[in-house]
Amino acid sequence: MNVSKLRTELEHRLSLDVNDDYGIEESWKNLTSILSDNIVDTINFFSKECTDEELFWLSEVFSDISEIVQNKEFVQVLRSRLSQVTRESYDQNSFKSEHMKKWIDYDEYVRSVNLDIDYAEGALREE
Repeated sequence: MNVSKLRTELEHRLSLDVNDDYGIEESWKNLTSILSDNIVDTINFFSKECTDEELFWLSEVFSDISEIVQNKEFVQVLRSRLSQVTRESYDQNSFKSEHMKKWIDYDEYVRSVNLDIDYAEGALREE
């Protein structure tokens, strides 16, 4: 997976107006494509490279990725990564996104990302 390409697309996603439904949908498709291309690299990214802010924004596409890759380890890694975000380590002011600085406190962060992980788990088909 090309992490630079992923981060560039994520920056593009964050630059879009909240009412630009078409642009957001297109960005989600691009992010999903990048993250679904090589699940081993994606798991490694979320395990070792993903920032707290990236985790929050990429959670928008967790269920789409899960639907494609059908990998339980992916969901487990997401849960593990979220567990590393503690109340003590959460620094709302360190985020680049003004939206996150203003609106996403620790409780909202955990609630939102956890819900997206639950949807990702729900996208796994039973074997």
